[in-house]
Amino acid sequence: METVRRLYSEIGNDDSENIVEAVMKNDCKFIFRYLDKGGDLTVTDERKETLLHKASRNNHFEVVDVLIKAGLDVNAKNRYGDTPLHLAVQFRNAYVVYKLIFEGADVNQQNVRGVTPLHLASARGNIQILNLLLDSNSKLNLADENGAKPIHYGVRSGKASVILHLLNNGASLNDCDDRKNTVLHYACSKGDDELVAYVLRHLTVNDSRNIYHETPLHIAAEKCSLETVKLLLNNGYNPLALNLNGQTPEEVAKAKGRPEIAEFLRQYLRSEDYKEKFAKYPLHRAACNNQYEVLVQMLDSSQINEFDYFGKSLMYYAVNCGSLKTVDYLWKRGARLNAVDEFGQSALLIAIYNEDLPLIEYLLKRNANVNEIYYGRSFLSRAVLRNNYELSKLLIDYGADVNYIDSRHRTIYSYALEFASEEIIELLVEKKASLV
Repeated sequence: METVRRLYSEIGNDDSENIVEAVMKNDCKFIFRYLDKGGDLTVTDERKETLLHKASRNNHFEVVDVLIKAGLDVNAKNRYGDTPLHLAVQFRNAYVVYKLIFEGADVNQQNVRGVTPLHLASARGNIQILNLLLDSNSKLNLADENGAKPIHYGVRSGKASVILHLLNNGASLNDCDDRKNTVLHYACSKGDDELVAYVLRHLTVNDSRNIYHETPLHIAAEKCSLETVKLLLNNGYNPLALNLNGQTPEEVAKAKGRPEIAEFLRQYLRSEDYKEKFAKYPLHRAACNNQYEVLVQMLDSSQINEFDYFGKSLMYYAVNCGSLKTVDYLWKRGARLNAVDEFGQSALLIAIYNEDLPLIEYLLKRNANVNEIYYGRSFLSRAVLRNNYELSKLLIDYGADVNYIDSRHRTIYSYALEFASEEIIELLVEKKASLV
């Protein structure tokens, strides 16, 4: 304490009216005089906030240092479960974030809503703070109370650089929240046309639906520009997809008071572009829309593995819409499970992207390759990176290699330490995974 007194004894004007004001103003002179008179720094307010919480709202390195050296807990929680680090990140105070982490702040602490400092940093869009957290082993795949992960919060920043940064550190555009909304659903909900375009350039799975059976096109019809609606159509998003209310994107646009979008979609269904890209492939549309009876009536075995205009097979669409009945029918008719699209993605990979456990187990029982490597990652690596215990255990039960080392010379266990829960780490130890 004597060291910080020497360093900061001249910081401030000693004109604060009380200790809270002194902390907010970085008035170290007042704080030292307050301590000399026997003042208590462990006071909390009605929100159970400590003085360190209040100091973390401001980018004053000195007062934060004084309070920590005086013994205040860097991991103390207020009534909302926020630590000082949550508040420092929320208010974009990089110097304080650095100091708190250096002094032992838990970067993976979740508040009562399940939000971590990394969630907040992703939403705020401060790359410097994002780097500080990621370099300190912040877990990318901790979810909030709604299942949203930092990459979903990154959409709120409106910055493609934040999304790219998270992707480069192991996040996935295919991550879903509890309502099965992907990053693209979030970008469309925000009405951010530039971010939608960016996500589409990096996405390998399309037409994914949330629990309300809404595709990104349904949401874009309500929230986004006409150009974004066109972009989604050009990327294979189905204009006739039905949500749980039985509405197409056109009908959503009409109901939400967007006549220009509704009229465009109505006219599009009569266009040559629609005929060439969608209507020409009725079987693929049936598989995409989970129209099992239509598929059974129309399917010719010679067409079983054909790709449509967008480079997708019938099996791709059946897996992506989660129809186990259709997948089983196609498999029994000779549909292949490997290379179900032009990118060479397997049916199992698509199911893993969607975290569809019943479908994953179905495919594994039919000898899908549990140890397939796609873009340098095994399926078990992907499950661990997504912090999905059930998926990790299922893959291991079907023979996934727990000792796989990727092109970065990293083991699955090393990723678990960085991204996964204690439950997954214990599972890998139990299965004798290589630790280095």
